[in-house]
Amino acid sequence: MLQKAANRQALTFILPALIAMLLVHIIPIMWGIYISFIDLDIKTLAQGTKAPFAGFKNYIEIFTSGLEIGEKFLRSIWNICFYGLVVIPAGFIISLAVALLFNQNFAGRTLVRGLILLPYITPEAVMYNVWRFIFQARIGIVNKYLLALGLIKEPLIWLVGDRAMSAIIVASIWKGWPFSALVLLAGLQNIPVELYEAARIDGANWFQRFRYVTLPMLWPVCRTLLIISMIWNFHAFNQFYVMLGADTSARVAVPSLVIHREAFTSLHYGLGSAMAVIMLLVVFVLTFMSIITRKEEA
Repeated sequence: MLQKAANRQALTFILPALIAMLLVHIIPIMWGIYISFIDLDIKTLAQGTKAPFAGFKNYIEIFTSGLEIGEKFLRSIWNICFYGLVVIPAGFIISLAVALLFNQNFAGRTLVRGLILLPYITPEAVMYNVWRFIFQARIGIVNKYLLALGLIKEPLIWLVGDRAMSAIIVASIWKGWPFSALVLLAGLQNIPVELYEAARIDGANWFQRFRYVTLPMLWPVCRTLLIISMIWNFHAFNQFYVMLGADTSARVAVPSLVIHREAFTSLHYGLGSAMAVIMLLVVFVLTFMSIITRKEEA
């Protein structure tokens, strides 16, 4: 009886969270999956759930390179993969270097650790707007310094065309590295000091201690951090939307922008939902990898 009473009490405590999860996550996801299999747009919106059944038509269209929507979606997948292949390794290297530095004892270390969080805690809308002005062709400080150093002869247009991805990548790395640095720093502080002392006694230099002690002990943290970074970067939206706008004809459009455009501007709900389901599957696979990784670490 006492166990049943405890179970009922526990259920009472978690019931609000379960209801919130159901309303905010489960039902919208199931509804989105259903919409992806029907021909729902502005013309059939009045029919609601009675809209014509489309089967896999929406999925076929978004992966057909000969169609406009297919071209946009396939290009956006390539763009987000390229974006992640640059941002994740670059951000990781910077974060690891900073973590190694801050793991040393020096005056003002606590203050500096707090200051590095500023890029991460700054609201994204504010921060990416600042970067948008930094990369402005006429008034941006990037072109100002490049002109002053004689590296360019006339202002470059950073936020249009092929250079736009470079601007987004720089802003994203600056935004994301503090979080990764703190995670890696926490991992470094959990490495037993005795291992380094034993390595020194054996005559290992700094690089050998880093290779044979730091990296193996830090690898579980690095692996989880890299998977989380892949998940975050794959559904990147704010940096592209704030710095470049919602134009999916741009060469650097990413899946989240294309979905936003199709579902909420062009009002092609079926196509937008099909693309969102594909994104959901990718994120689900990455999340599953993260869970398996954590179980292996345990």
